Amino acid sequence: MKTLLVCAGGFSTTMMMESMKKVVKESQKLDEKDYPMEAIGVDKLERYIDDYDVILVGPQLSHKYNFIESEAAKVDKPTILLTSDIYGSMDGATVMKQALVAYRKHEAQK
Repeated sequence: MKTLLVCAGGFSTTMMMESMKKVVKESQKLDEKDYPMEAIGVDKLERYIDDYDVILVGPQLSHKYNFIESEAAKVDKPTILLTSDIYGSMDGATVMKQALVAYRKHEAQK
């Protein structure tokens, strides 16, 4: 499952991505090579969206979420708007669970 994290500039999502990578690395069930991730600024979304399976959106982009969600729908990708609480605490485990659930639910609906 390839995960794309999107925020205003890419910095805070890089921190979240590192937290998520740590969760995957320390997991007994998940293999790092199966979970590539990248953090980008929203201005790069159109260039990257096709290459990923699930799109995570930082809470600072809640005002652009409808646009991002519609762009993702065009290429059949699930999206998640991360909450400020989870994002602020850099809770990579919860975000990883949300991404997995969204991806699996999306795949089951195909």
